[in-house]
Amino acid sequence: MKKKTLYLLILFLSCNNKIAIAQTDNKIDFRIEGDIGGQFNSNLAQISNFPGDFINSYSLTGTARYLASSQTQVLFRLQTQFNNFLNLKDFNSLLFTGSLNLSQWLFNSLNIYTGLQPIQLVSTVNNRRPFDMLYLGGITYYYPINNELLFAGYQLDRINTELKDFRATNHTFLIGLRHVFNNNFVGNFNARFRVRDLDNIEDENRYSGNLNFQYYFSPWLTLQWFGEYTQITSKSVDRNLGIFNTGLNIIAGYNNVINF
Repeated sequence: MKKKTLYLLILFLSCNNKIAIAQTDNKIDFRIEGDIGGQFNSNLAQISNFPGDFINSYSLTGTARYLASSQTQVLFRLQTQFNNFLNLKDFNSLLFTGSLNLSQWLFNSLNIYTGLQPIQLVSTVNNRRPFDMLYLGGITYYYPINNELLFAGYQLDRINTELKDFRATNHTFLIGLRHVFNNNFVGNFNARFRVRDLDNIEDENRYSGNLNFQYYFSPWLTLQWFGEYTQITSKSVDRNLGIFNTGLNIIAGYNNVINF
């Protein structure tokens, strides 16, 4: 199963929906959250005629971020996730993901970042344990307008997977909008174009659109819905297809800040 990697183009550590870009505080903020979710994916293996399935997921995530007065940020994240598939039980798995990212704000609107993410998958069916490593770097520009935040960016990443067919260098272009409807309701839309330069099989292009809404019941409880469609084009006939993914998550979290 091709694993979906994590991209930290934008990170909202807290449930505060007021738009803020660079911060000049010298502090550490951290968040611990649990997530219960259900989703439907129309094609799990991302090859033609492969079936989709409903997935229940349970995750626990811890994030710590250091913010310096120079507008430099260091982020560390650990996540454990269990995925339970309704019909295709062979895909049931535990996923352990770490993230270490360094970023620098310029001109209060331009963010340059780099990082790495180790990814450990453990099958709960056959005890298969592939280990992958993602290296990434990119730049994102943010432009606030009243209750909206426009953003656009580019990311270069390299994923070294245990399964050689999935090793690739990726170029991702992103544009999006974050809109605050009110103090409790926020919407996000983004469109992505991704070029996958695969080492051992035919290259592919991916065109994606993502929409998600978040409703904050309180600073520690959030309801989130998301929907995403991706069109894949490739010289390989069995990898020309569209994939639809939608789901609902309940997120409970705790935030705190240590100021210097």
